[in-house]
Amino acid sequence: MKQAIHAAQAPDGPEAGEPSLTARIRNRYGDLSPMERQLADVILACPGELSGYSATELAGRAGVSKMTVSRLVRRLGYAGFEAARLAARRGGDWGSPLFLLPPGGPGPASAAVSDGDPAPLDAHFQRSAEALAATARQTDPAMLARAARALADARRIWVCGARNSAFLAGYARWQFIQVRGEVHQLAASGETMAETLADLAAGNLDSGDLESGDLLFLVGIRRRPPAIVRLLRIAGERGIPTILIADSHSALEAPPPPLTFRCETRSLAALDTHVAALAVIHALAAELIPLTGEAGRARIRAIEDLHERLGEL
Repeated sequence: MKQAIHAAQAPDGPEAGEPSLTARIRNRYGDLSPMERQLADVILACPGELSGYSATELAGRAGVSKMTVSRLVRRLGYAGFEAARLAARRGGDWGSPLFLLPPGGPGPASAAVSDGDPAPLDAHFQRSAEALAATARQTDPAMLARAARALADARRIWVCGARNSAFLAGYARWQFIQVRGEVHQLAASGETMAETLADLAAGNLDSGDLESGDLLFLVGIRRRPPAIVRLLRIAGERGIPTILIADSHSALEAPPPPLTFRCETRSLAALDTHVAALAVIHALAAELIPLTGEAGRARIRAIEDLHERLGEL
């Protein structure tokens, strides 16, 4: 399960500024011949399949000639069929649900399977358990303890994420604020990142001098928007200590910070599973609690007292 992740500078997505395979088809659809449209419809129904077919197999599936396949991929701007296949593969690697849909479209979760196979629902839970186990194997306890210490010592913590990662970043904040203050969202609703980032102070993670500095807690599961990638780069340039929660199998577009935790997110469906990322965040929160000492306990007591006085729970 564990795969090597390359930290070399990569584009912000499959190919920065390059239209996707499906976007190319839609942009040129009106110009296609009837046979090319017939082929295009097959590709649009499940574009990820393209990476697994030869030109001959795709032609047979669409009921067109191999020459039609060649004409279409050239019309779409690809040098040849292999270039189009590579584009489809990149779409799957980057995590587009459209490229990860099974052949023929998704079926009902209760669909029958062959004898000896687990029921689909059981298989999904089993895959989640495997994701947790794989993430546990590649998580260094010493690095987890170091990250928890950084969370305890930082003057302020700023959590950030986009898309599904925004929910995970929010979950992290809700966990951390139970035992320490000054945990903020970057950026709050209606704000830009720059307005907050300008105030962040650098700290020295190696020396442990974080009491006068800020800490960025960034969740960047694959399909990271360009703004998140740029934030990661700028934080590195400015010396802002960063904890990064990332997936285990997509190449990072910027050099990863020392405290990077890779989580297995691949699932049996077209959408990622985030149970392992939640588990890592929970483990960090659990490590953080004893490090806050009596101050953390006093904060919990104050919160519970206010819950009662406000009648919130």
